[in-house]
Amino acid sequence: MNKPYQPVDAPDEPLRPDYIPAADYRAEDLTALEKQRLWPRVWQIACRAEEIPNVGDFVNYEIFDESILVVRTAPDAFKAFYNVCMHRGRRLRDEPNGRLSGFYCRFHGWKYDLEGRVTYIHNPEDWADCPTFKKEELSLAQVKVETWGGWVWINQDPDAEPLRAWLGEVADALDPFGLEDCRRLWWKTIIAPVNWKVVVEAFNEGYHSFATHNSGVNYRMIKSPGRGSGPHGMFWSEASGMGEYRPGGVGEWKEPKSLQENLLVNMVWQHETLFALTLDPSRAAAERLVAEYGDETDPAKIMVKFNDLVREETEKRGAKWPEAMTMEAQARAGTDWHMFPNTICLPSADGALWYRLRPNGDDPDSCVFDIWSLGRFAPGAEPKVEQEIFQGFETFKGNCFFLEEDFGNMLAVHKGMKSAGWKGARTNPVQEGQVVNFHKTLREYLGRA
Repeated sequence: MNKPYQPVDAPDEPLRPDYIPAADYRAEDLTALEKQRLWPRVWQIACRAEEIPNVGDFVNYEIFDESILVVRTAPDAFKAFYNVCMHRGRRLRDEPNGRLSGFYCRFHGWKYDLEGRVTYIHNPEDWADCPTFKKEELSLAQVKVETWGGWVWINQDPDAEPLRAWLGEVADALDPFGLEDCRRLWWKTIIAPVNWKVVVEAFNEGYHSFATHNSGVNYRMIKSPGRGSGPHGMFWSEASGMGEYRPGGVGEWKEPKSLQENLLVNMVWQHETLFALTLDPSRAAAERLVAEYGDETDPAKIMVKFNDLVREETEKRGAKWPEAMTMEAQARAGTDWHMFPNTICLPSADGALWYRLRPNGDDPDSCVFDIWSLGRFAPGAEPKVEQEIFQGFETFKGNCFFLEEDFGNMLAVHKGMKSAGWKGARTNPVQEGQVVNFHKTLREYLGRA
């Protein structure tokens, strides 16, 4: 039985809609407990399916001390194996990705096929007097593997529920976006000097937008209610008006004179500073909306026209438009979905902005922070994408201005939560309920609930 988690700061403090105790962030045993009780029991994204397009292609996914090889074993099938030879425990592959026809241990020459079955043992006759040495029991140890949304997911828990059931409402909300047909526009990885939970929470609420993202568009008119959904969480955006903007982020603030202009300035700002969510089709559609339908005043008709133009621009480029991605489906999906514990997706008509977080080894003050921009492309027109790795936030500067506005917050929160003067997070019960839900679920996994 798991020993109950007793945080050192305040062992009995409950979570409330407006409060997360400081101990949930800084208890001395958190990293050890997460390593033991959380990460081996949850579904995690190992790679994008397009990263391993051919039979024999593999990705080496690492989490704490574990290394898991995810391999395409057939055109439509994947397997995942612990990266360890069954003979003496040597790791089979050290590189982050590659292609193989089978597994070979460089220590004593044992071989395995793509299904993980042992195919060669050097001097097998030496085990002739060992009745428990059975070749059929020497296959590579597997972990569960499933696909959804164009991603390959793994789970080390043999009793884990199926991925789709675990995702629940998340999959129902995001399926209409056809994420499995999207492709990477870019992939950037930051070795961030903060705890992984700090990054999760920074992108698990929109309450910060007004104070943080205030360079080119004023988000003061936006409210972002949120809620939990099983172990997961989401938020959506509600606008009570149109905020001011500064073209290019400089000069005097201006107020949009129409909904069309408001859509255009938001699309342009996102397109030029985030390079995700708003891609070429939506920007072109917003420009056409102003030029072709500038006299329309009915908000409902304007939004229908805009959606029609985005579809037209998408199909004009030869990309597939998901038929299920209706305006109603887009509204139901909201703005942001957090998939417990470490994955966040912001869907859009053009694709998605996607985050993945995980601890950087045993260091509680560092994490691996992956960011993907996904888009819709004509077959054969997908960009060739290489992972870019940045050591720290400073080296990332100049790559994505919109996201860079968030990084200072993360550094300051990571430091500030260690202060004796901070007793816990006073969460907004309307706009940060999903953050509290994250900690509720985390407590359950750690044996503290």
